[in-house]
Amino acid sequence: MWSRIKLKEKAKIRFQANYWRAVLVALILAFLAGSAGSSRGGTPSFDSDFPSSFESSAAIMEIPELVDSFEDDLSDELYDIDLLFTAGVASMIAAIIFVVVVVIICAVVLPLRVLLLNPLEIGCNRFFTKNLNEDAQVKEICYSFDYGYKNNIKTMFFRDLYVFLWSLLFVIPGIIKSYEYRMIPFILGENPGMDTDTAFAMSRKMMDGNKWDAFVLDLSFIGWHILSACTFGILGVFYVKPYVYQTDAALYEALKMQGTSQTF
Repeated sequence: MWSRIKLKEKAKIRFQANYWRAVLVALILAFLAGSAGSSRGGTPSFDSDFPSSFESSAAIMEIPELVDSFEDDLSDELYDIDLLFTAGVASMIAAIIFVVVVVIICAVVLPLRVLLLNPLEIGCNRFFTKNLNEDAQVKEICYSFDYGYKNNIKTMFFRDLYVFLWSLLFVIPGIIKSYEYRMIPFILGENPGMDTDTAFAMSRKMMDGNKWDAFVLDLSFIGWHILSACTFGILGVFYVKPYVYQTDAALYEALKMQGTSQTF
């Protein structure tokens, strides 16, 4: 069984041995991880407002006043209707603009995520995996573009899709699935030609019985994250992020050595 202390000790030694490259790749990986009037009412009644007979001169004198009153009330009613109509049109325009913005963002961000960011994530994880045993080169981050590119983007797309769909069920299932599929980028970094179903099955097998321990491993860095926040992220860039990502790679290596993945 792997040990948090041993993983973190090895990660600390290895990322410090290749410090500036690890910092640069961790910064890239951190960037990749981190991509809504009232109506006045009341029309006058002609039956009650107009006199029944025009023989009375007093009644005749009241007609202009009644007409003026009717025109004022009608003007107020039309003004209120105009306000409601304007508010409705404004709301409709705002909703249309919102939908258009969302569509544009999806049309730009989704292809960017699928075609560029996900392959880079694989490459960054490959860098930290290789860095466990030798000084890895920054060029490793482009590995996924040269080997198994189409297969990699398909597998990573389904990983993101499944986690998103599971997250719709009160978030918790999505978190569990994110841990279940956690090893997929590392697996593809070493096996770019592996088909999607096999990569998912292998990640599930590697994380079977290890999801809670991996969660506790993540929690063990909370003190470092607090210190990073106190330094406005400076400590995170130059120490915490490469430390965390190198530990993730150490976890992947430990799970391989543990024998949960026999095909490697």
